[in-house]
Amino acid sequence: MKLLMGAAVVTLSLALFGCSGDDGQDGAAGPPGAKGEKGDTGAKGPAGPEGEQGPQGEQGPQGEQGPPGDGAAGASNSVPVGTLNASCMKPCHTFSGIVEQWKTSRHYATYVSNLGGEEVETWTGAKSCGSCHASDGLELREAGTVGHSGTVGPTDLGHGQINYKDSASGKISEVTYAGKTTVAVVGCNTCHDALLHDPHLSGADYVAGSFPLRAPVGNDDYAIVERSSAVGTSDGSNAGKYRSGNACIWCHKSRKDVTNYILAGTNNITSTTWGPHEGPQADVYVGAGKGAYEYIPKAYRNSSHTNFSTGCVQCHMPPIAENGNIGNHSFYPQVSACTNCHVGTPNFDVSGGQTLVKKELQTLRVKLNSLSLLTRDGLNPLSSDDLSDQDFALDESMPASAVPARPAVQGPAAGALYNYFVMARGSGFGVHNPTYVKQILYDSIEAVGGDLTGLVRP
Repeated sequence: MKLLMGAAVVTLSLALFGCSGDDGQDGAAGPPGAKGEKGDTGAKGPAGPEGEQGPQGEQGPQGEQGPPGDGAAGASNSVPVGTLNASCMKPCHTFSGIVEQWKTSRHYATYVSNLGGEEVETWTGAKSCGSCHASDGLELREAGTVGHSGTVGPTDLGHGQINYKDSASGKISEVTYAGKTTVAVVGCNTCHDALLHDPHLSGADYVAGSFPLRAPVGNDDYAIVERSSAVGTSDGSNAGKYRSGNACIWCHKSRKDVTNYILAGTNNITSTTWGPHEGPQADVYVGAGKGAYEYIPKAYRNSSHTNFSTGCVQCHMPPIAENGNIGNHSFYPQVSACTNCHVGTPNFDVSGGQTLVKKELQTLRVKLNSLSLLTRDGLNPLSSDDLSDQDFALDESMPASAVPARPAVQGPAAGALYNYFVMARGSGFGVHNPTYVKQILYDSIEAVGGDLTGLVRP
């Protein structure tokens, strides 16, 4: 016990008097010292990668309009670069505008079908097709730039005449295309003269009346269909004063002068293209004394449709309100244009008129085919399948070389064949001139000994 106490006394003495010995265990950390002064800013480190863009915030309210600038006012038709001037697109280039209507038309469809085709070849080498089919055909005709033999061309080229009497041979001939374009399209500049005001060049908005038609369309102007007043002359016929409708007649007519084309005696039908060209609507429309082959001394008369002030335009181009009341450029006839007179009619078969004309066409077709005058392949008459359809416009004339035993085709029979093609290709199944169409078909059936059962001449 005494030894332990002595040790404790010794230990205590060492501690009290600081005598050195082995280091003891570190004590607990003291409290943190006071914050020192801020040191100088170090150099800026390299930028880190850019973060993703956050969502766009809501648009703030529009600020007040600032005061006008000191610069001079610009032209009224100027717009900032990159701004879409929608007003300049009317009435042509809007979604339901004139250009889009035109793209639904047969004019456009024919253009597309001819791309890369052989259409242009048909008017090269002094041919006549380009006078209507080339993009500048009407422009050249209006300017008198056409090809012809002899020394005298058409007597009324300025109103659309295309036939003339060759001063050298004395034959009735047709002018040829004198241009060089290889584009077969009936487009804007074919029918319209944009020289006065072309928004594509000026940048200005469209102005009504600034795209005048090339054909003369004044109140006293007229167009010519090719039927002449007497054999041996080439004076054509005044189709009438149809203002804007005159432009349609320049191309939509038979290229043949029926007075000089159908001979009283033997007619030589040498090819499938004998007869009127496709689209002879004007010959049907102007009708009596001007259109088809007529059987004298029978009398012919027209329907009231020929009294329309704008002719074809009345039904084929009714005004479209959203296009500034400019006519519909699809050119398809509109039933709505008929209802002012034919109240409530749902279609063009008014009072069964089209149904009757189809029956007459079929009757004449069957008879002409039995006389070996119709074909579709140039070698054989129409088959039973051909005769069962109503695609009358597909029928063509049978060349004499394909049927050497066929009797000579005399005037009345040649006239009936010509009339069949005119009415099949241009009558709208009678709509264009109901009375005249039915009279011509009745007389043509009678002339070739066809079946007139159930038919009455109006």
